[in-house]
Amino acid sequence: MDKRVLFAAFACAATTVLAENTVNPTFLWNATEKGDAKFLARVITGSPDTLSGWWHDFTDNNDGGTSYIQFPADVEIFQDGLEYGYVAEYYGGLDLKVLLGEGYEYPFAGFGFNIWNMEMKGADISAWDGFCLSYKSTLDFSIELTPEDEKDLTGHNNHKAKVEKSASIITVNVPWEKFEQESGWGKEADIGSVLAKTAAVKFIFSDSAGTKGDFLFQKVGSYGMCSDSPDKIESSPIAAPVKATLSGRTLEFTGATALEKATVIDLQGNVVISESC
Repeated sequence: MDKRVLFAAFACAATTVLAENTVNPTFLWNATEKGDAKFLARVITGSPDTLSGWWHDFTDNNDGGTSYIQFPADVEIFQDGLEYGYVAEYYGGLDLKVLLGEGYEYPFAGFGFNIWNMEMKGADISAWDGFCLSYKSTLDFSIELTPEDEKDLTGHNNHKAKVEKSASIITVNVPWEKFEQESGWGKEADIGSVLAKTAAVKFIFSDSAGTKGDFLFQKVGSYGMCSDSPDKIESSPIAAPVKATLSGRTLEFTGATALEKATVIDLQGNVVISESC
């Protein structure tokens, strides 16, 4: 076989094995369809772990804050881990309230789900292309991508995308290009490295103490899946650094989760060889 084909084929193989865990190419959690509490309490991501995808809330309580998510009175009494499922079943979505309290400089409360397991193991979610939501909310909120080992990768300054409040149910699509880190703190990380090892997705409400709001989430899914008749969304590559290392006559690519094609171009811009992966 031509040596150029050999190292082009090797480059394809080298870039497709970097992600240890990979989710389903699409997903959709839909509370408008009939389902019981146990089914609606969980987002099916493609992980084989039965403890993955369960809705749960988080607040600033560990930082001395007093913010919280409030459930409807007739659902709040259940303490079997299916609270979010009961709300979704009885109310056709996550129909909840958020109250931001005193005690922490940056009050916050929210809810979300783990991608792969309860131990915050990361997975490659890049194929989702982003998220879709069908919702209404009296407050703006953010979608946050929490990576595995966030202390080392982002310094807890995780990528977020802002979603604007809406008085009526609307459906929006939020592509990966909308996710960015805040400036001035934490550690800078490219979005590709985060998508390759995302451990959790969080929907966060953050404002001044005393802020109250209501929200209803009917659908949460991968980009384009919340529409009743979603168009096929073609996956687009994520801008991420790719490192090429030449050892003898072997060229190895690292730093990307996958490549559809490996192409070798000479210094004059001519394509020497192009091989599909």
